[in-house]
Amino acid sequence: HQMAITLRSQQELDLIDKVLGEHYQDQEALEDFRQAACIATLRKAEVRILKEFDGFCSENGIKYFLFGTTLQGAVAYNDFIPGDSTMSLGMLRSEYIRFVEAYRARKQKLGKEPFGFWRLRGFGMEPDYRHRLPRLVTKKPVPVEFQGDYIYGAMSMPLEVEPYAEISVFDEVPDDFFTRKKFFRQMKRRNDNYNRMNTGRELLRRDFDTTLTSEQLSCRYANMSPWRAMRWSLLPRKLAFSMVHGKAQRYAGRGMECVTCVVGSRSKTVPATDLGECPYTEFAGIKARIPERPDAWAMPPVLETTPELKRLQDDAKIIVTEIDRICQELGIQYFACGGTMLGYVRHGGFIPWDDDIDVGMLRADYERFKAEAGALIDSARFFLQTRASDTQIPYLFSKVRLQGSDYITEYNKDRDFHKGICVDIFPFDYIPNNYNKQVAFESKVRAASRAHNRIVNRQYPAKSTVTPEGTCKDLDWLIAQINGRLLARHYWSKSLDATQAHYDEVATTYNAVAKEKKLKMVASFVPTYTMAKVEDLFPVQRVDFEGIQINIPRKPELFLSMQYGDYMALPYPHQRMGHDLLLWADANGVGGGRLDQEMLEAQQG
Repeated sequence: HQMAITLRSQQELDLIDKVLGEHYQDQEALEDFRQAACIATLRKAEVRILKEFDGFCSENGIKYFLFGTTLQGAVAYNDFIPGDSTMSLGMLRSEYIRFVEAYRARKQKLGKEPFGFWRLRGFGMEPDYRHRLPRLVTKKPVPVEFQGDYIYGAMSMPLEVEPYAEISVFDEVPDDFFTRKKFFRQMKRRNDNYNRMNTGRELLRRDFDTTLTSEQLSCRYANMSPWRAMRWSLLPRKLAFSMVHGKAQRYAGRGMECVTCVVGSRSKTVPATDLGECPYTEFAGIKARIPERPDAWAMPPVLETTPELKRLQDDAKIIVTEIDRICQELGIQYFACGGTMLGYVRHGGFIPWDDDIDVGMLRADYERFKAEAGALIDSARFFLQTRASDTQIPYLFSKVRLQGSDYITEYNKDRDFHKGICVDIFPFDYIPNNYNKQVAFESKVRAASRAHNRIVNRQYPAKSTVTPEGTCKDLDWLIAQINGRLLARHYWSKSLDATQAHYDEVATTYNAVAKEKKLKMVASFVPTYTMAKVEDLFPVQRVDFEGIQINIPRKPELFLSMQYGDYMALPYPHQRMGHDLLLWADANGVGGGRLDQEMLEAQQG
């Protein structure tokens, strides 16, 4: 460490001393300082790129919008997300082509790159085959500075960063459900092949440089056989690049309603009208464009409990009070878990942006509750939702729902099961004491969960597969219908009872031998992995939760530490999100959501 200090220039030592004072020898603090300086430099350069790009687009009547984490930052902070320096933009394919043409025209007129600080690389210009999406890149690396002084890295070399802004190009996608699915499958294959080409080239280059053992080779090619890597590495980069972008434009100009970025990682599919005229908003001290309806990607943060959210929370309290009553009659020790337990410890009640309650039970109590609660529950007001009582539920756990209410999300809107306001009930199963065995067991249970979800997500709701009026019923449509409906029929023949039974069998592997093997820990695997020691759970303690009495674990702090780490630290505002509800309504018809009014009326009708 002292040797490293002596290698620093006096200029850097003076700067470090000015910033960090007597703590400059703390290497971790120094690295944090360097990282913060790099982020600040990246942001400053990317904002400069954005400002010049926006001016050029405005001059030529070209529309773009902030996208991804950049859009999320604009909605939540009018700035970058804390700790982030990503600059992500979005453009319709037609707007991007106009941008390329205008960029070329200016370049030809000037006889050089039209901008002194950055240039365009990607589709339609000089491609960078490592990246499928276009980028606005700086012409040379930017030195990292702080208060006018350079920041130095290892061996007293000045730090440099390479800022860029990536453009996600949105293409038209088919309005017909099965044609769209077919198109997405085709694009996934092409994107995967492109990944194999790049990965194959990189792996082959490395392998020619070094001598690897067979074990090292098998690890390196874990998801790709050497033959497949070599085959795709021989595919010309230009051909693979054009194959991806060429297929993405297949439905361009056909008047399709929806658009998606299908090159690289697929984005959400939204109506083109959601982008609208891309109005301006404040971002990092300048004006930048965002979609007319940004909520498809970035919801405003919930900074305090709204009256609407409070009504949902009150309904959840009504449901959990019924669960509590039944558990007391049956002698079942349930306990609040997840966000509900975190809310009690950190906020003294609900997390301000949360709208539901989660409870857990050991598997034996969970099975008793499912079997016996139906006879005790007030069925006029509540519905016990299990695989037996509602065969089409996609979940691997149970719920108690409020009769006569609605809780509609994008995921469940077209599915045929009870979708009332609910409280989730999660079963906890014993897991091995040994860490390596825990990891292996979790992997097996997750595989069973994925197998169930694979079936569920391919059992398409009938409402979503109806062909829209005016669809061009050509050969492409016919092939998509035949393939899609055959696949859908195949998956509908699969029993969710069977996948549920298989999951339960795997998850309960250690329950019967828990006493014999002296197992100390239990876990719930869905929807996220939650682990705790049994001695930290029981006996449960009775507490006041926003005016009602519920059970929480004996040592909630230890439980929360395992699940969340520093659970008392508040998340950043952009992470304070409730459930993305399209529509909700309680038993009295009072509710809300983000559906358009006419869609809301249609749902209620």
